Parts: sequence; C-alpha cells; structure tokens
Amino acid sequence: MLGKPVNILELLDNKITSLGCEFISKTLHPISKPTIAILKLDHNNFGAQGVKNLSEGLAINPTLKILSLQYCGIDEDAAQALFEILIYTRSALEDINLSGNMLGNEGIKKILQGTAVNKALKKIWLSDNQFNDDEDVLKAITFCWCKNTHLMRYDFKYNIISSEGLQVLTQCLTAEATHVYDVEIPERIDDKNVFKEFSEALKGNKPKKGRKGKGKGKKKKK
Repeated sequence: MLGKPVNILELLDNKITSLGCEFISKTLHPISKPTIAILKLDHNNFGAQGVKNLSEGLAINPTLKILSLQYCGIDEDAAQALFEILIYTRSALEDINLSGNMLGNEGIKKILQGTAVNKALKKIWLSDNQFNDDEDVLKAITFCWCKNTHLMRYDFKYNIISSEGLQVLTQCLTAEATHVYDVEIPERIDDKNVFKEFSEALKGNKPKKGRKGKGKGKKKKK
C-alpha cells in the first residue's frame, strides 16, 4: 500500500548541498508526478549551483505554490535559473522567498524580468540581497510593476533605496502601477516627506472592501 502523497517538504538548515538539490529536483520533475506544493530549503548553503540543479525540475513544475530559499548563499550566477523558474507558463508559484542572499543589482534585474511575465505570483520576497537603487534597478522594478498587473506585493527591505529612488517608485505607483499596494522598503529614508508620499501612494492603491464586483448589481426583473 502506497503512502500518502507529500504536499509539504521543509528541510531547514540540513546541510543540503548542490547534489542534494539535484535529488530534490528529480522529485519535482513532471515525470515523477510531483505533489509537493510547499518547498522550504532555508539556511542550506548550496549556492548558485544548487539553484541551477533545482531549476531542472522547477522550471517545468506545475504544482509548487510556495518556494522559500532564504539564506542559501545564492548570488547573481543563479539569476538565470531563477528566471527560468519564474517564466514557466504553467507555473502555479504564488510565493517565492529569496531573502538573505547575495543576488546584487545584476541578479535582481534578471529576476524582475522573469517576475514581470509571471501570471501566478502573489508576493515576492527580495529583502537583504545587497542591491541598491541604481538607475537600471529602478527601471527593472518599475517595468515589473507596470507589466505584471497580477502581482501586488513586494519585499525590498534591508537593501539600499535612497529618497531620490523612492520618489521614482512613488511616481510609478501613482501614475501606472496603481494595482501595487504592499511594498516593504528599507526603514532608513532620509526625507520623511518622500516616505510619507510613498506610504500614501500605497494606501491609495490598496483595494477597498467590496470593490470586487462593484457595479454588477442584480438584473432587474422584466
């Protein structure tokens, strides 16, 4: 008698190597008829090669909904593999957490390119990834915000965003990305007025209760 299918796999701080990621990837490949919906491998230092190995299965996986790879020593060399996971057209991935890695500017830009075309994501966590508000990074963020109208929640904490960079993001929130309402940013913003404007823009974008289906009243009886 076969056991029950595994829906949740959490292997936190288990000294998993890139080879271990290769074995996990095989269980995520469609050939294995995967059932895992939640995969958490936080605090395993398998680095970029581990992510590349995982992507062999994840880049064509239609069942996973939550992926957490926090503090796994991932740098920009893993960006292409993460990009391929994000752009899969049948992906069910709703939440991806890459916090506490070393993706840097180049890695973040590539990941945001993939995020821009993803249709299932509800939140992406990119906090503490050693990126700043370089002009190209800001362009990648605003492009993603405008392109992906399904994704409304982002976490950018513990990176470097200046008051000037925040102004650019605020303008995007009010002019084009009016669907984005939850963006976590670094706490240290020099200009308090800019921070206030940003917070107000997010508040203005937050969906109002009862907005869904508004205007679709009952049909009048003839």
